[in-house]
Amino acid sequence: MNDTARTRSRRGRTAAREGVREQRRAALRLLLARADRGALTPGDATQLRDLAEAEIAECERFRQSAGGQQTAALKLRHRIDAAEQAMQEIEAERDQYAAEVEALRAAKEGNR
Repeated sequence: MNDTARTRSRRGRTAAREGVREQRRAALRLLLARADRGALTPGDATQLRDLAEAEIAECERFRQSAGGQQTAALKLRHRIDAAEQAMQEIEAERDQYAAEVEALRAAKEGNR
């Protein structure tokens, strides 16, 4: 399988994003280690800022996505609750009609 086909699949896209994220985090760790030693150059400081901004932006995207998924899940939960309530009401009506049918049959047989 070639790389193009692999990145078209959901699993391939996820793996590609994880790879980019790991590279970015490795670079962040390296730059932070340099900063700890006081060996951060102006170019390193710029790169550190860019990497940190990219991490923040990605975290915000994931938070928004998670919020949307939670909202969708809550809507589905409400729909399920409404469907279960409707089923209970229908079952109660069914039982009521079954009792009425039995009463009518009993009355019909009692009149014979």
